Amino acid sequence: MTSSKLAARVIGIDVAKDKIDVSDAEGKLKQEVQNSTESIVKHLVRRIDRPAETFVVCEATGGYERTLVKAMHEAGIAVTVANPFQVRQFAKGMGVIEKTDPIDAQLLRRFGEVVDLLPTPPKSAAHEHHEALVRRREQVMDLVSQEQNRLYQACDETITDKITIVLDVLKLQQKQLDAEIAVFLEIEAETNPAVAVIQSVPGIGPVTTSTLLCDLPELGTLNRGEIAKLAGVAPIAHESGQKKGTRSIYGGRGHVRRVLYMAALAATRHNPVIRKFYVRLLARGKEKKVALVACMRKLLTILNHMVRNQEPWRTTTVPAEQEIVVVGT
Repeated sequence: MTSSKLAARVIGIDVAKDKIDVSDAEGKLKQEVQNSTESIVKHLVRRIDRPAETFVVCEATGGYERTLVKAMHEAGIAVTVANPFQVRQFAKGMGVIEKTDPIDAQLLRRFGEVVDLLPTPPKSAAHEHHEALVRRREQVMDLVSQEQNRLYQACDETITDKITIVLDVLKLQQKQLDAEIAVFLEIEAETNPAVAVIQSVPGIGPVTTSTLLCDLPELGTLNRGEIAKLAGVAPIAHESGQKKGTRSIYGGRGHVRRVLYMAALAATRHNPVIRKFYVRLLARGKEKKVALVACMRKLLTILNHMVRNQEPWRTTTVPAEQEIVVVGT
């Protein structure tokens, strides 16, 4: 199945920790099922008589959807993990302001019938392990940031010591995760040429490479505008009539955008192409933050081109990019 609009049967599934609610276009499936492999296979997979013509739509729920997605992939049923923000906006457009699990399941089914969704590709065990390492590192970094803020605010010496102990543990785990990710990338590079291509860019390290591979698998398959919007670094217009609002970036994949920010910051110092672009924007009077966002987009555009053509970084032969329109953020 290439897309949800081509499916003869669309099934919307709202996933929670302990249960899933089902909305079937044909009304033949049980409406509430336990969120376990055994229950999903028994009540859903075995009751779908035309798996090749069926498309399942769920949304990202922090990992609770993985059991469902894995069961569907193993059964050869197309499934997509939709962006919750897009589904909520779709609900508003449909005039639905109520929110319950059965209503969400119906919305997901309708979303799949109206919007041309592509199936989420299955992941290998190695890819899932790689993704788990990247996700855990993000969690640890968030915890480090929280504890550092608490340390700055702490006045009691005893509390300061306790926070410092926790920070030391978190930073040690961060170093361990960085080492594991680096080792994994060395192994991944033997079968995936994109690893070497991405890491050949000055300013791109193992963390950025891993995040792009895990959270932006579309890199190299989309055009420059599509990949920028997917990562959340494309300027979004705010115009109506004679009003010309300031464009800004939002939406997209937050994890990718945060990592791109740090990569672009490093690239303004160590990457000759990005540095030259950054200095030129500052000379034109652009604010540093605006110039840095433009560098994020340019860096992503270059990476997208390189991965598509499997070309490693070569400073003298980097493809000439069209001038990026720089707008306020």
